[in-house]
Amino acid sequence: MKKATLFALFMLMVSVFTNGQTDPFEKLNVLIGDWTGSGSGFGNETSKIESSFQYVMDGKYIEVVNDSKFEPTTDNPRGEQHVDKGFISYDQERKLIMFRQFNIEGYINQYALNTSVSNDSTLVFETEEIENLSGGKARWTILINSDTKIETVFDVSFGGDEFTCMGINELERK
Repeated sequence: MKKATLFALFMLMVSVFTNGQTDPFEKLNVLIGDWTGSGSGFGNETSKIESSFQYVMDGKYIEVVNDSKFEPTTDNPRGEQHVDKGFISYDQERKLIMFRQFNIEGYINQYALNTSVSNDSTLVFETEEIENLSGGKARWTILINSDTKIETVFDVSFGGDEFTCMGINELERK
């Protein structure tokens, strides 16, 4: 009887360790907080950017807010502001981290984390769908340089062309 009880306890422990759900957002924890920095590209303009990654709704989602203010140029003497907001979620059925992003320009991007090219220091989100833009694809890459510095790269592709870098943001934790 004693052996059977020990065996059952052992099997229960093995089951917990092999089937226990890990935190799907674990690799994103380094992003949680407020960030500030500058951007370049995006039409050869420079910008100041404020970004935020916060757990919301009992930790089931990560809310992402990016607010970029672009310097005035000769073509755009008043400057420009870009705002996007979104949520990172975990699709349990597909076992994928998803990012749904809403842009002030009217585009809605549904990204999936590309696990084949992502790792602990590089997160690559690629669009599965873009609402209000047909024939295009986008890729948002987050390079984690340290606990206090990240870089984001935004690439686009149209009509099956190679991805082109539209802009890079360098951010530091506030």
